[in-house]
Amino acid sequence: MQHSALCPLPMALLAGMSILASQGCDVTIKDGDVSVNQLHGRATQEWNRQYPLVPGGRIEVINLSGPIEVSAGPAGSVSVTAVLSARSMTDDRAKEVLSGARIEESATPEHITLTTVRGTRSGGLQVSYKVVVPADARVEMTATDGTIKADGLGGHVKAMAANGAVELTGLRGSVDAALVNGPLSVKMAEVTARIRLESTNGRIALEIPKDTRANLVARSVNGGINVTGLTTQSTSGRRIQNLESVLNGGGPEIDVRVTNGRVAIEGK
Repeated sequence: MQHSALCPLPMALLAGMSILASQGCDVTIKDGDVSVNQLHGRATQEWNRQYPLVPGGRIEVINLSGPIEVSAGPAGSVSVTAVLSARSMTDDRAKEVLSGARIEESATPEHITLTTVRGTRSGGLQVSYKVVVPADARVEMTATDGTIKADGLGGHVKAMAANGAVELTGLRGSVDAALVNGPLSVKMAEVTARIRLESTNGRIALEIPKDTRANLVARSVNGGINVTGLTTQSTSGRRIQNLESVLNGGGPEIDVRVTNGRVAIEGK
């Protein structure tokens, strides 16, 4: 008889199964026995697009499993390379998984949206995006079980992720980033607009120029706040730490909040 979801299993067994699954194994429990099969089957497909985009235009990328990487490029156009990959017991089964997946696109010169869509057999599917956009584009990225990276952008950047990491570098515009389960790192080339960073179960690292004019608000629950290279007020509280400071006369708001993690803010 096959175990139901209500039948408890030893914690050591569950931990081992979790490790095996993360390494690409198919774990089956039947009649009290555990069988493990390596997922040897592979299938991949490359997807390429180019779109026109007006100055200050907007692009959204929504990915269910896999990384998103965005970098600055020539004005007026967006270039996308996506690799769809599937793993299963055999190559044929992996091809079946891949055949049901697609990237849904909606594109005008003002607004581009790309969304990963799974098929009915979605196990083992991952999509990796590499996107080159104009530096002034407004970019919104959403990822589950994947890393988000962006570099050299001057327009508004929004990054939302779960079970991964967010790494934003060389930014000059407004930033809105939130992450659950993973580290969040932001390096600003300059601060010209509002920055909002939020993390649950992960640390936040923020780097800004030391001459930045801003109003800084930071809060950490079950962690701590560490500031280097900047003149700020002292933090208050123990389990919940708070920091409010006016940097170099004040300017755009920098709002940093973390639960179950530390905040590190550095002026360079």
